[in-house]
Amino acid sequence: MSWYIGQYISTCDLCLWTKLMQHHPIGELHLLLVPDFQWDVISIDFVMELSESSRYNVVMTVVDSMSKQAYFILIHITVTAKGIVLW
Repeated sequence: MSWYIGQYISTCDLCLWTKLMQHHPIGELHLLLVPDFQWDVISIDFVMELSESSRYNVVMTVVDSMSKQAYFILIHITVTAKGIVLW
């Protein structure tokens, strides 16, 4: 009988929505601070494994957190972190 009850509860939409969470409460959300100047806070991401085109196969995206202005820079996968800083 417990197997049938378990099956019913695991497929019942109402049971799944009203089930109590079994973990500690999640902390409060905090707003992100707005940067004072443009290009004060940036994010960098890499789009990799592209087909090679004129010796470049990676796109480095640099986005300003304040203005949302983005730069897309073509690089090669063998560039190191030091090489990116000097770029």
